[in-house]
Amino acid sequence: MAKHDEKILEIKNLDISFKTTAGMVHAIRGVDIDLYKGETVAVVGESGSGKSVTMKAAMGILAKNATVNAGSIRFTYTHEDGQKETVEILDKDKKWIRTHINGKRISMVFQDPMTSLDPTMNIGKQIMEGMIWHYKVKKEDAYKRAVELLREVGIEEPEKRMKNYPHQLSGGMRQRVVIAIALACDPDLLICDEPTTALDVT
Repeated sequence: MAKHDEKILEIKNLDISFKTTAGMVHAIRGVDIDLYKGETVAVVGESGSGKSVTMKAAMGILAKNATVNAGSIRFTYTHEDGQKETVEILDKDKKWIRTHINGKRISMVFQDPMTSLDPTMNIGKQIMEGMIWHYKVKKEDAYKRAVELLREVGIEEPEKRMKNYPHQLSGGMRQRVVIAIALACDPDLLICDEPTTALDVT
């Protein structure tokens, strides 16, 4: 099977509403997306059109007031032994998704880095956390990889920055850290929600 023939994400007829104080709000209707390995797909739409909602649904991290009225989200990934598995994301509970999918198989670069980063933890630990949790990587190996990732995303003096807390970094640097965290576990699928919003043109 050719690289681009391997479908890794299939969203069909997705329909989601949110319960609000003003009543039920229909966020998205009839969304269909097919994504193949090695492919890049851009989801384009005006503000409030449901782009972020669709991507959060794919990760299984919808808000508690969300209701999936219809649809299917099927994700196919490869185990360490080479075996492939397809799961229906909407059928899995949040604990299973957090353990098996989020950060490991699917990572997301969120639009606002300040809401993505833990203000009480230095950025080094935040980058290392996923590698240690999902792959039981030794701390010293996770540290080396975290430094490499910071360097790859364009942060100077990465060893020094590992000790910094989010509030000690500029908005652009925080966004680069979020990108590094998303890449840390080498996910099968990387979702980016306006990842360059806070970055400088340099």
